[in-house]
Amino acid sequence: MFELDLFFYFEILAYLLGLSATLALVSAIYLKCHRRLSSLPPAQEQRQLAELKPDDLSAGLKRRKNFLIFPNSNLWAATDSFLGKVLGIGHAVFLAKQQGLTVNSSPIVGSGTSKTLSPSISGSMGENPDRPNAENHPKVTASEQLEEDLLGEILAGTESPGGAEFFDALVSHLALALGVRTAVAAKSIKSKARTDAAADRLQVISFWSDGQQQPNFECETANTPEARVLEEGMYSCPDYLLETFPEDRRPVVTGARSFLGVLLKNSYGEPLGIICIFHDRPLVEAHLAKFRLILNIFAGRAAAELERQRLEAALSTVEAKYCALVEQMPAVTYISPLNRKAAKLYISPQIETFLGYSVAEWRADPDLWLKLVHPEDRDRVLVENATQKFSDGEDIFCEGSLVSEYRAIARNGRVVWFRDRATAVRDEASKSVILQGAMFDITETKVAASALLESEYRYYTLAKILPVGIFRADAAGDCLYVNERFLEMAGLTAPKALGEGWAQSLHPEDRERVLSQWYRAVTDKLPCKLEYRFCNGDFTTWVFWQAVPEMTQSGEVLGYLGTLTDISDRKQAEFALQQAEEKYRSIFENAIEGIFQTTPDGRYLSANPALARIYGYESAADLIANIQDIDRQLYLDPNRRVEFLRAIEKHGFVSEFESQVYRADGTTIWVSENGRAVRDPDGNLLYYEGTVEDITLRKIAEEKLVHDALHDMLTGLPNRALFMDRLGHAIELSKRRPEIWFAVLFIDIDRFKVVNDSLGHLVGDRLLIAIAQRLGICLRAGDTVARLGGDEFAILLENIKSSEDAIQIAERVQAELAEPFYLNEYQVFTSASIGIVCSGFPPYPRETRKLSSPENLGNIDRETSLSCLSSDSPVPNAPFPILYDRPEELLRDADAAMYHAKGLGKARHEVFDLSMHTRAVALLQLENDLRRALDSQEFQLYYQPIVSLITGKISGFEALLRWYHPERGVVSPGEFILVAEETRLIIPIGWWMMRSACHQIHEWHQKFPANPPLTVSVNLSNQQFKQPDLIDRIREILQETQLDPRTLKVEITEGVIMDNAESAVAILAELKNLEIQLYIDDFGTGYSSLSRLHTFPTDALKIDRAFVSRMTEDEGNEAIVQTILILASHLGMDVIAEGIETSEQLNLLRALQCEYGQGYFFSKPIDSIAATLLIESQPKW
Repeated sequence: MFELDLFFYFEILAYLLGLSATLALVSAIYLKCHRRLSSLPPAQEQRQLAELKPDDLSAGLKRRKNFLIFPNSNLWAATDSFLGKVLGIGHAVFLAKQQGLTVNSSPIVGSGTSKTLSPSISGSMGENPDRPNAENHPKVTASEQLEEDLLGEILAGTESPGGAEFFDALVSHLALALGVRTAVAAKSIKSKARTDAAADRLQVISFWSDGQQQPNFECETANTPEARVLEEGMYSCPDYLLETFPEDRRPVVTGARSFLGVLLKNSYGEPLGIICIFHDRPLVEAHLAKFRLILNIFAGRAAAELERQRLEAALSTVEAKYCALVEQMPAVTYISPLNRKAAKLYISPQIETFLGYSVAEWRADPDLWLKLVHPEDRDRVLVENATQKFSDGEDIFCEGSLVSEYRAIARNGRVVWFRDRATAVRDEASKSVILQGAMFDITETKVAASALLESEYRYYTLAKILPVGIFRADAAGDCLYVNERFLEMAGLTAPKALGEGWAQSLHPEDRERVLSQWYRAVTDKLPCKLEYRFCNGDFTTWVFWQAVPEMTQSGEVLGYLGTLTDISDRKQAEFALQQAEEKYRSIFENAIEGIFQTTPDGRYLSANPALARIYGYESAADLIANIQDIDRQLYLDPNRRVEFLRAIEKHGFVSEFESQVYRADGTTIWVSENGRAVRDPDGNLLYYEGTVEDITLRKIAEEKLVHDALHDMLTGLPNRALFMDRLGHAIELSKRRPEIWFAVLFIDIDRFKVVNDSLGHLVGDRLLIAIAQRLGICLRAGDTVARLGGDEFAILLENIKSSEDAIQIAERVQAELAEPFYLNEYQVFTSASIGIVCSGFPPYPRETRKLSSPENLGNIDRETSLSCLSSDSPVPNAPFPILYDRPEELLRDADAAMYHAKGLGKARHEVFDLSMHTRAVALLQLENDLRRALDSQEFQLYYQPIVSLITGKISGFEALLRWYHPERGVVSPGEFILVAEETRLIIPIGWWMMRSACHQIHEWHQKFPANPPLTVSVNLSNQQFKQPDLIDRIREILQETQLDPRTLKVEITEGVIMDNAESAVAILAELKNLEIQLYIDDFGTGYSSLSRLHTFPTDALKIDRAFVSRMTEDEGNEAIVQTILILASHLGMDVIAEGIETSEQLNLLRALQCEYGQGYFFSKPIDSIAATLLIESQPKW
């Protein structure tokens, strides 16, 4: 069994460690010889064994002491001869004794003579006809018998022992049998200091002397008889031993006189040791020869024993090494029956490390292996074992093998993967009887393989979903693998893309370049980066190809891995960027604005041609070369550049930064700059960039606009805005320095409207220009004259000493304006009414109250102030010093003084005093009351009937406004209409009046249906007539009240029409389109042009009451009335006579064929209730 084990160990070691098959071959030779010879007939065994060479068997003989198990004596006989050849032993009888054989005859190898041993020594093996028997040998002599007896005695003493006991028995029996004092067996050894192969020391392995075993020792051989033995092979000193070796002082030679020793050699003739005897008496020649023979005989046996011991020790060392190596291997080795359910014959200790079960547990439980195989693998492994077929090869190690991979569950529950590799060993009947195998832990390999599979799966999954193409190429550059994204970009299928097929989709313009660079990179074993286009159907895809070589550690290229990225968007962006850059360059070169980049220290980095033109240089290069200090070379004020950069630092940019700069020729221009700072990612300033625009013309235009905004376009004088600004400064200065006085003259040109209407606007404009020039002549240096609008002018006199200074200037103005104006062929005379306001008057006490302020309105008696609006009673003409806060207040009082002067006869001047102020406050109070009256519904409509003079019946009513003041009672229109006009309150009042009148007449239509229906007349103010939504508002009122528009009559004065002469025709036409009747009110009192009367789409004229009331007393008035009636008749218009108060007037108008009339003769204005009763009474005149 050992031989089989050892072979298996050799095989496993060769498999695991990659060792040479030599070790396995050594064991194989030995086992092969054993098996073959044991199965052959005796004659054939002897023949084949004799043919073996010593080297074939020596390796096997060195493995173990009981290495041959021969089944018959013939095999032994042949082996005996062969052992003699191999080991160089003279006689192998001791081997025969170990094998339990009887020695019949054997040659004796000695000192040249041949002897035979007694055939009486027999074994138990039985007779063999092939072996020679005693009858075939001659008789022996007495001397020979003695030798045989000695040999038999010694042989009997050394028959059983082995190892150290053998030498003890040998030396003791030699000494006793030969009758000598001392016998010694020793091994030859070499000192470490010796460099040659000769032995110079002896190690005594058995020492018999004086009838007992003595302690062994070690000694040097120099100058000893043993040295002669080592040199000569055999040496004897019959006598005088001490004298022959006088330097030998060892105890072993003490008292000895003779010596005999024999060299022990191995089969190769190499010295192993010696056997020697010492005696205290001389050795006679007769004894000496026998002793030599006997020592020679046993020298072979002793040499064989030494060699065996040496080989056994070496074998033990090798076995220990190989066992240690096997047990340290990362595998479990085992020997088991072919039926794995049986108990293991052998299993290595590693099994406990792998699975946690000891060797003892494995031997005790035959089913343990099957129990530990993973349930999922158990059936498969059993099937693999049951179906394994073993071949009939000559080499036992190739006869059959089983490799299986399965999982086992360790004691701690851990799952261990094993690769189980077993070899079947056949018996003589060629059946597999045992398995010798090894179980390798491949858990890490399996885990790694699983991880690799998972990694590969993830890789292919990733390659499938990644937005980039992935490819793999071989070392020649041909594609082996591409993912789906690659195929999408290339527009190919997988079969067509492999190899060089991917190149089919290359753009024709890129194909040669791409293939050349790719295969050059492959040839040079270098990475490759390319950008090219795939033609995919109707569109082109730009891709970035990047490949790197896969290389071994030795530098061999296995292939290439690469990616393919769709860079179409980037290419499109690059193309767009290129276009943008070209566009920018074009814009840069052709822009009308200057574009620049400057350094922080004030030098130009770049400039476009427009910037050079703006600054007066021939080219941008010329500009950059000449301007080295922008601050001082360009800016009139160098600090402007500092302010420009400071603004950029503060805000990051600056826009519309305006400065005056020098041109190359020294002239100055205005520029507007936009700029920003450009910084690197770390925030460090790189440069400034921006644009420059020449705004000189714009600046001139702005200055003109400012001038025009503050000056009158016609006269060139300051306008109201500039005048009010300067007046405000004068007021503020007066507040800070009360001793400095000023005055304002408000000038209104008398009868300017007459000139304008009669001679035309062109002449009127020339008159205004001439008046402005004359006013300038009248002023002092520092005074301001302004045109406020129309024919109104104002003069600001600053730093006057008294009101007399202002009065003198006013008189001078009146004198200048009294002189005739020569305007082309016209000679025009005019005059001016002037109102004067002074900031302070020394002769009078200076009051500090501000009467113009709303909170001080109560300081004036209300009745006094309101009476000033209608009373002509004189007020003391005393100047009243007032403190003004706002220019508007002062100008308002100057205007009041001017109207007072105009009311006193025109062509004069008046200084604003207390009465005027009181009147102004009263007007303010009235204005406030008017605003409240509209919200408080204090207004009421009265109706005065309009009578048909033909039928004498009422044809309609005129709606008249009345104000029921909560304190003053009824306020007549003459008292508040003017204020309402000035404050524009007349607009909401007028719309209320029209809406209310329409509601009322609609109600009367429902209550008093007539044919024709009653009409209502409503006055339309000048302010209403100018409203842009006039038509829409009237249409809205008609729709709201559901009134028939033909029953609404709108009365408009001549002044309204003439003030809006240009637009009046169009407005009146739109009103006519609404089917409204249009009346011209107070006809004959205004400034209407009879030549244009027929162009107005009016329906009737209303003769003013001034003509009607005097027509019976003055023939001139009657003529006027008659003329109006004739004119209206020719124009197809009706006529309504106002102010009929007597029957004489009525009769005369009827005689003149006037159609309609109204007045107190018929009825005073009455409220709606009284008017309703009047309609019900159906009066007739």
